[in-house]
Amino acid sequence: MEPSQANFCHPYQPYSIQLEFMQSLYRCIEEKQVGIFESPTGTGKSLSLICGALTWLRDHERQSLQGSVEPSEKSDWLAQAEHAAQRRELLVACEELEHKLARVREEEARRRRRREASKGSKKVRIGKENAGNALAEDEFMLNDYDSDRETTSHLSIPNDGFSSATQALLDKLQAPAKKEVEEGKEDRLKIIFCSRTHSQLTQFVNELRRVKPPSSIPADPEEAAPESHIEEGVKHLTLGSRKNLCINPKVERLSSTTAINEQCLELQKPGIPKDKKCPFLGSKDDMERVEAFRDRVVADIKDIEDMGKLGREMELCPYYASRSAITMAEVLTLPYPLLLQKSAREALGVSVKDNVVIIDEAHNLIDAIAATLSTSLRLSQIEQAVQQVTAYAMRFKARLKGKNRVYVMQVIRVLNSMTDCLRATTFKPSSPETTLTAAQLMSGKGVDQIKPHKLLHYLHESKLCHKVDGYAESQSNDQDTYSKGVLIQFQNFLAVLMNPDEEGRFFASRHDKDVSVRYTLLDPREHFRDVVENARAVILAGGTMSPMSDYSDYLFSYLQKTRLSTFSFGHVIPASNLLAQAIVKGPSDVEFDFTFDKRGSEKIMVDLGRLILKACKVVRDGVVVFFPSYDYLAQVVSVWQRLPAEQPIMTALNRVKPIFQESKSLGVDEVLRSYATAIDTGQGGLMLSVMGGKLSEGINFSDKLGRAVISVGLPFPNANGAEWKAKLQHIADVRYQQCKKDGKGEADCQSAAKSASRDYYENACMRSVNQSIGRAIRHRNDYAAILMVDRRFATERIRRKLPGWIQESMAGGVPSWLEMETRLQQFFRGKQ
Repeated sequence: MEPSQANFCHPYQPYSIQLEFMQSLYRCIEEKQVGIFESPTGTGKSLSLICGALTWLRDHERQSLQGSVEPSEKSDWLAQAEHAAQRRELLVACEELEHKLARVREEEARRRRRREASKGSKKVRIGKENAGNALAEDEFMLNDYDSDRETTSHLSIPNDGFSSATQALLDKLQAPAKKEVEEGKEDRLKIIFCSRTHSQLTQFVNELRRVKPPSSIPADPEEAAPESHIEEGVKHLTLGSRKNLCINPKVERLSSTTAINEQCLELQKPGIPKDKKCPFLGSKDDMERVEAFRDRVVADIKDIEDMGKLGREMELCPYYASRSAITMAEVLTLPYPLLLQKSAREALGVSVKDNVVIIDEAHNLIDAIAATLSTSLRLSQIEQAVQQVTAYAMRFKARLKGKNRVYVMQVIRVLNSMTDCLRATTFKPSSPETTLTAAQLMSGKGVDQIKPHKLLHYLHESKLCHKVDGYAESQSNDQDTYSKGVLIQFQNFLAVLMNPDEEGRFFASRHDKDVSVRYTLLDPREHFRDVVENARAVILAGGTMSPMSDYSDYLFSYLQKTRLSTFSFGHVIPASNLLAQAIVKGPSDVEFDFTFDKRGSEKIMVDLGRLILKACKVVRDGVVVFFPSYDYLAQVVSVWQRLPAEQPIMTALNRVKPIFQESKSLGVDEVLRSYATAIDTGQGGLMLSVMGGKLSEGINFSDKLGRAVISVGLPFPNANGAEWKAKLQHIADVRYQQCKKDGKGEADCQSAAKSASRDYYENACMRSVNQSIGRAIRHRNDYAAILMVDRRFATERIRRKLPGWIQESMAGGVPSWLEMETRLQQFFRGKQ
């Protein structure tokens, strides 16, 4: 299938690399591929994703409709007449839907005009909290629990899990979706777009508003432009968690996502008095309101904030009411966690089956999968949990009967087992971290008789953790000693105790007088495989996806090579707008070797300071320097404050530009504002930052804010730490097993395992470097110098892991600093 439009409905005249991007994306989706797309920030990546994917979607739907209604060449007049009737029905249905949505848009515009006209008038408060007395203790009692109801079909316990009562309510809310079949299409094929944060999704939604894709209605050659009078708007829906969409003041103020989920479900349980139920939940009598919400959500392209405002205006829960629009939507936007967890997708009613999944900002996808399925607890929290459950059991012991009593005692046993294990954990003097096993955590007295999956099912069904938490809060007079939500965190931790040992590890860490235990997922493959195998196509996109080998080797290793494609596109800037170079030696001819053993040399630090000083004299506006760690940044600044004795580096730098420094413990908003102000007032600025820190990702150092970016050293993680040791051993084991399966010898497999481990370690480092150096060039007319200071940047092994557009600019030999300084002067001459 060829695209219906040469420019893919792009709102502007696309650049050649944008056209290439959209063509490759279109082909990838058509051929049902997994595609990895690297396109630098500033090249219009979001618009290219939208235009390429939506053009394919509409072309595909049009072709499908055409194929389903067009008769074969040998058909008789009766079949021809039937075809004409079918096409008219489809066209009428589409026209009716578009006309209805147009009326909704007109009404929305009238509402906006009325709101603007009435600004300043007294606002109506929605969802005002009822004043009430403290909850009665009966609220914290458990319902009778029948063990016969336990079933292995509920072993996946999601944070968004539904009780049967909730599911029945949700079924009512989703009733309008069935009507959609009559109005148009049954659960249409979708583009599911994900990014890390709602702010990034909001940027995507703003771009989506600019695009007018081709119509999906097939044209009839016998009619003159039959679709010309139909403007087929994009049917978009943004989805979020309860934390993002809840409008109930009593629930949304809770501290954690899990607490909000649990309280929401609690307010829906049968037997809850009407005045205690959530006033924003739709009921059987609210179907007309839910339908109105659905139409208003789809008629205009709305972001997550618009959804909340609409819910408050209509006094209807947007988290639940939005489900009715899923069937009608052709583009869904949602954050990572709602896609990556199968339980979350099922709770939302979102299916990836045969749909197109696009994941933006995917450079950290492997880490995001691991983070979504990782969890931690502190010893002090577990001790607090023991106290809370024990106090609850003592208070209600006369009323705890049967299975409730059994399971409450099991919870106390497991908590005590974890407490004893962490108290007994010993650490080497050289390391505050060690590895534990699930067996060690569950080795307490009588714990071997407990079936974790049954206990977890009980906790989910009984809401014990939520009830104990509520009781503990009601009894606490000292908020400083009360820890909210620790039992809910324990419930999440219990779930990962059942994961296979080869998928992840438990690590204990020492923090002053406290000890924490965390579960880290080491193998993300199986947790993303369900998406890959069910979706029509999966697209990973990012500004810096290099190095890409980790995705093919460890995330998609089960795929046939023909199904995985990688693309790396150049920048839209002219070559003359970028100067990228590896710097091996400084102004005093000191070799820059920032390996862990050598970077403590004061001689290296001083010459680095001289290099930065000379660069600051050439570069008029903003210069951003990225260091490998906060500790090393502090170490370098300490040396710069006293050396060289005749004029310390910091004194000299301050005379050229004001200096700003990123802090690990403080936010970056204030320091960024001060930095931008200094540059706007013509003073220029020097920002000292850290690779992998707060300023190295998602911050825009465009134009004057970042005329030069200097990357110092390589930010390798601590390979001696327990977590990285486990990660590297896991990678080596995976590669060794693959090698053995291929029939290779022991020596070859050992070598391959060692090489794979080293490569993975380097890739983690280079992703951090690539994110940092990508902060400067942000649009077509931007320009900047990128200096990579370390002898290793001149090696082929490291250089080939840089983005392609950076490598192209590094062509030629490695210059001396004197030559480099001349190049810098020539590069900026006439530009500043």
